[in-house]
Amino acid sequence: MYYYRRLRDLREDADKTQREIGAVLQTTQQQYAKYEAGVQEIPTHHALTLAEYYGVSVDYLLGRVDEETQALYQEIEMLSRVKKKKLKRWLHRE
Repeated sequence: MYYYRRLRDLREDADKTQREIGAVLQTTQQQYAKYEAGVQEIPTHHALTLAEYYGVSVDYLLGRVDEETQALYQEIEMLSRVKKKKLKRWLHRE
């Protein structure tokens, strides 16, 4: 469970306390601290909530992609629906 460092970094970058993030997740500070310390795995619904809260992908939150890849994901998310469809077609062309 290497993502716990990223949970802490995201929280600290947002100038939030563990108690405040626990409230976002509708859980206690103690429970959130377990996620951040790597003592307990974060449930999927909490990972989804935090990814949306911080404006990052779940892959980034869980340490599966780096910052450069995350920036690319964010740029793609900002595209219109039509442009996303065009991009998808272009990526899957033969």
